[in-house]
Parts: sequence; structure tokens; C-alpha cells
Amino acid sequence: MSDYLTPAEMLVRGLGLTMPADTHAVDVPAGATCALGWCGRPIERGYAVGDITTDATNEFLDHFRGGGYLCEPCAIAFRNASPRLGNPTAKPVLVFGDGTYYSPMIARRSAAERGRACWSDLIREVWPGRQGQAVLVILTLDFKRRLWPRARVGALGERTPVLLDEGNTRGVVYVDWQRLIGCLDLVEEVYTAGFSKRAIRGCLLGETGALSQYGLSQALSWERGLGSWRGTPEFAIATFVAQKGEA
Repeated sequence: MSDYLTPAEMLVRGLGLTMPADTHAVDVPAGATCALGWCGRPIERGYAVGDITTDATNEFLDHFRGGGYLCEPCAIAFRNASPRLGNPTAKPVLVFGDGTYYSPMIARRSAAERGRACWSDLIREVWPGRQGQAVLVILTLDFKRRLWPRARVGALGERTPVLLDEGNTRGVVYVDWQRLIGCLDLVEEVYTAGFSKRAIRGCLLGETGALSQYGLSQALSWERGLGSWRGTPEFAIATFVAQKGEA
């Protein structure tokens, strides 16, 4: 492993992945670097891209700078992205540099039934105890696409990179984790009160049922609060993962 952590290293460490026995490293030309676009680390031994990928590897040119070779973590991550293995590297993930790994789900009930973390709860659980630690966050509902090559590793804190794949947002956004929790608290308060996520994202005043229950004054107060968050990456994540509490 290198002095800095890459998404591939985080996944390999968190999932305990290894290279299949039928794939072997080879000596590479002097000065070679990992061919995966953002990695580019110097390597003396690596894995030929042609030995790691197949005709079914999608978005080849998006991932690789031509042919060449991959470093060990990137090669392991690619070789383990197989439907026969359950696509372990194509799942939503929150993993820390020490190898602590979560594959969270949006719905709290489904997460509990499957013994997995719920995003809403996990976002709060890791703060502030994990503040400053290296983290990889991929938030998606698409369990088939290989998203990790586009992700970034960063520190949990004021500018945490999150690969968000939802709605109109498909890429890395940077969030203040503590502010994310504050935004999520407000969104879930309003969601629990009976307003839909559509109204929370747009305007509360169009949902007359919930409006009549809580009154215009309260709805306007919530609307002002939500208005200060709309358009931020924290709001995009909060409305994606929000769960209803007990009303």
C-alpha cells in the first residue's frame, strides 16, 4: 500500500479482497505508472490492463489512459468486480482507512432486516468520533455500475468527498459532515411531519394536507429553514437518505 490512500486501496482493505490465483503480476517498463486515470502511481511490477479487463468492461476510455498496466490495488478491485462474486466493488460504501467497512442501505427497515447500516443512522454514528480520518463514501442505488474509479478519498470533516449518484447529481461533491447532520435533522423533522420529499426539495406550501395539520406559521418556518439548504450538496444527500421518525 502507498503512503496515500486511493479508492481501490480502501475497497481492497475494507472488503479483504485478494487477486484471483489465475492472475499474476509482471515486470513493467521503466517509468511506468498505473494506467487508471486518477491513480497514476509509479509501479515496478503490475498487471496488464488487457489481463484485468474483458470485452464487457464498460467505459474503458473513461477509466484508462490507453493500455499499459495497473498497480496491485486497482487491479484487485477490477478483477473482483464480477457478478459471480456478487459485485462487491459495485455497492454503496462508507469505508475508513483502518479498514472499517459499511455497505449502507437507504431504508432503515430493510437495512435492519439484512444486518446492514442505514445511511441516515450511519452519518450520525461516525461523527465526531471519526473526525479527521480517511474515508471513502459512495452513495448510490445502482449496484451494477463500477463507480469507485470516479470516487475520491478524503478526511471526514469540513470538506468530505462523497461520490453521489442520484437524480441530477452524478459525481463527487464535497460536504461539511457536521452541517450535513444539521441539514438531515431538519429534513427528517419535516419528512416525519408528513411532507413529501418532493415538497421538501421544492416548496412545502403546495401540500395542503400537512399544511393544514401544522399551520401556515410552522410551515413557513420550516420552509425558510429548508430554503437556506436547497442547492447545497448537504441538502442533496439529506433528502436522498432521509427516513421518517416517530411522529
